[in-house]
Parts: sequence; C-alpha cells; structure tokens
Amino acid sequence: MRLSVIAAGISCIASLPLQAEVENITISLPNAESSYSGRLFVVFTKNTQADPRLSIGDEVAPSNASPFFAVDINNWSGEAVEFEPSAGFPLLSISQLEQGEWQVQALLDQNKVLSDLDSPGNYYSLPQTLQINSKSSSLNFTLTENVKDEGLPNDTAILKYVQIRSDLLSEFYGEDIYLRASVLLPPNHSEDSNERYPVLYQIAGLNGRFTRSQNLLADREFMDYWQDASTPPAVIVFLDGESPYGDSYQMNSAVSGPYANANFFELFPYLAERFPIDDVPTSRFVTGCSTGGWVSMALQILYPDYFNGAYSLSPDSPSFRAFQLVNLYNDDNAFLSASGMTRPSARSTNGDPRFSIADEIRMEAAMGSGGNYVTSGKQWGTWNAVYGQPDDQGNPIPIWNQQTGEINPAVVASWRPWDLDFYVKENWSSIGSDLTGKLHFWMGDMDNYYLTNGLRFLEETLNVMEAPASNTQFNWLPNHGHCGFGTQVHYIDVLNDLAIRAAKR
Repeated sequence: MRLSVIAAGISCIASLPLQAEVENITISLPNAESSYSGRLFVVFTKNTQADPRLSIGDEVAPSNASPFFAVDINNWSGEAVEFEPSAGFPLLSISQLEQGEWQVQALLDQNKVLSDLDSPGNYYSLPQTLQINSKSSSLNFTLTENVKDEGLPNDTAILKYVQIRSDLLSEFYGEDIYLRASVLLPPNHSEDSNERYPVLYQIAGLNGRFTRSQNLLADREFMDYWQDASTPPAVIVFLDGESPYGDSYQMNSAVSGPYANANFFELFPYLAERFPIDDVPTSRFVTGCSTGGWVSMALQILYPDYFNGAYSLSPDSPSFRAFQLVNLYNDDNAFLSASGMTRPSARSTNGDPRFSIADEIRMEAAMGSGGNYVTSGKQWGTWNAVYGQPDDQGNPIPIWNQQTGEINPAVVASWRPWDLDFYVKENWSSIGSDLTGKLHFWMGDMDNYYLTNGLRFLEETLNVMEAPASNTQFNWLPNHGHCGFGTQVHYIDVLNDLAIRAAKR
C-alpha cells in the first residue's frame, strides 16, 4: 500500500531510502454497538516501556518522534477495513520505516469533549511486535480495548477532588461538558472551623490535568513547608486544562467556549461554598507556568479587580510582535524568516535548535481531524482555538497556511484583542489602578520556546506606565530555560508573597 502525506516543506525526510513495505493493514472493532466516527491512528515506536499509542505527538523532533499515521473515519460499523492513511508524521510513507523491531498499535479517537488521545470512549488494540525486514509485512489490528470512564481519585485528608457539569459550556457545545479541579487544604484545617483562607488558583502547562496536585504530596520540600506551623495557611485550587480544542486557557473564546464565565459563575462559587475559601478580591490569587503563565497574567490583566496578584512563570508571549519568533503584524511567513532561514520552534538552553515551526505544524496537522492543525489539541492548534474566530464548521480559521506558512492578515486582525501588550497600552487609564503591584514574572533568558522576546515587550510597556506606575516585578534568570524554577519559586515564594498581600487588605 502506498501512503502519501503533506510534506509542509520538510524535504529531508522524503529523501530517506525505502526500506520495506507494510501492506494490508486492516483494523476492526468487534461487537460494535453503533457506528463510529473519529480519527484512526496507527503508531510505530521503539519504546517498550509504555503503550505505543501514548507516544503519538509526544516528540516533535523528526529524528526522535514515534512515526504515526492517521485518517478520519465516519459512520464505521466496526467491520474490518483497510487502513489507508491521509496523513502521517514524521515519515511520508510507512515504507520509510527503519528495518528492525517495532512496537505497533492502533487507536480510534472518538472523544469530542476531551482532546487527550487517552480519553474515555477511545478504542485501541493491544500492542504488537513487528519485525520489519526486506520482505513485505502485513498487520491486523482489533480494537478490543477501551479507555474507561474518567473517575475522580480518592480524597485524602487535605486533597479533595471535584467535578461539576457546566451549564454554560454544555449549552455552548450542545452536550455535557464538565469542570474539574482539585483542592489542597491547609494541613490543620478543621471542618468544624469557620476560618477562611486566601485562595491560589494554579494553572497548568499545556493540557495539564487537575490531578497534577498529587505531585505536591510527594514533594518533600513542599510538604515540609506546607505542614510547618509557621506557614501562612491558604487553599490551592488546581484547575483542569482539558477542553475539546486542547487547553481552554480558562478564557472566553469564540471557538472553545466561555471557560472564564464558567469558572467565575459556576466553579469558583461552588468551591467557595464547599471549601474554606475567603472569596473576596483581596484574597484571590493566580499562578502558573508556560500556558499557566500566560493564563495567570491574562486573568489578572483582563479581570484586574477580581484577583489580588498574578505570579506568572515562563508565560506564552503577551505580544504578537513576538509570537515565539514570528511577528504576526510584519512577517509574511511563519515558517521562514525574512532572510529565508527556517524558523525554529524550540531550542536547548545553549541555543541549539531542536525542531522547526514547520515540523510542529506538520505533526499537529497529522493529528488533527480533517488533517488540520487547528483541531490537533496541541500547542499551535490550541492558540488558534483560543484566539481565533470560527469557520462555518465551528473550527478556528487558521492564522497561517499549514503547507506554506503564509500568514493571513485578516486573521491576525481578528486576533488583536488577545494581544495583551496592546491591551495594557490601550486600557491603562481604566485598569492601571487595579493592576499596580499585582503582576510578578519569572522568565529564563534562554527560554526553550523563544518566549523571552514577548515578555521583554510587555516589560518595556509596563515600565513607562504612569498615573499609576505599574510596579511590576520582573525576574530574569540568566541561562535558564522554560519553567523548571523549582519548588521554592513555583510555590513557596508565591505563597509567602500572597500571604503578605492578603494581610494588607
């Protein structure tokens, strides 16, 4: 079987020598009770430590990525079908797989309300071992396994889990959408007490789940601090990042829905009623790194009187003059610089590029329904969903062409309200008095995703604001990359500072 996919300008892979042909790939779903629609994947990996399906999209660098291939399937009865992919990454053809032993697996992604491929209702086969040699091979997959319904973990004495149906989001999508969170309580809080504490809303990196709070229970440095009698008590709420289009960014979006309103009018009041949260503006704070860095910054800027401080680490760029390395206002192409050089999307802290924007877009296009990167649920797709406007199918209109990288100026204009740097400049007279002293930033000057430049633009803007002065705190860490500032910065410094701010009311 001959496979072909969009190359998106990556010619080096196409030049690889042909190794072997894998023919007659068939997939079936036994005992089907209805028809199925979704995206069908077959993935090959050398990793024997986990199911191959869990490696789809985990690595972008073509030399390290697990090859996968995909196609949309509609109203499938479950009977055996020949797998004829329309997209793949990083290879253009299965025939380009290296000879040797591979672990292979098939997956049907049919969950439309969670972007994670490992979401309830998705079907997959058991892994197989395939030996590729000079002879042709065949594969037969039976989707016998199903990702089970998502349940809440068991509560502990200080860590609680919640899930509520959002009426606002369910109305937007026309099906049930749930909000999830975990809540870390002060260790000495008694349920019989009427005492209320400041609340810190913690936002994850891209697509981070509410269960990440469990990591803190195993963090000895944090737990020593949290359980110390001298630590000012607070409540930490860990919000969930998942949505149908990837990370919701906790924003009100024309494409991904009214997540900010769902938080403010549904989840936050529910949490304040159930847990010992001092639900007043002077006691509300927000923090996060990467995606969480942008969200915490944006929530404080867009809702300046709702929160009393934002602690933003390695945030996505607040300025579209530096959308990573792309200037959306002046550049014509996202994949190539004005000098014709391929634009990287990631680097090591020594400056060595790891993969290009074109690589990342091609991977996301292979993952997304319809072969479109904006529906991938990954980083560039998520940004298009949060900032963009919907097409006639409800999907975001792409900011650039996924084959060529050509930027669409009309879409750029529609994104402009999300340029936080411009927003601050244009609205300081009305928001400045509620923002002064509330913004705190940490950024490595060798951020792995080229996010340093965008925050520099916001620093320049805030440093010249008057009546009032912004009094913003910028912490620049030499030779430091993306996030990874340690427990002291991520949590302890933040909690100590918010305790001081909350006490000044």
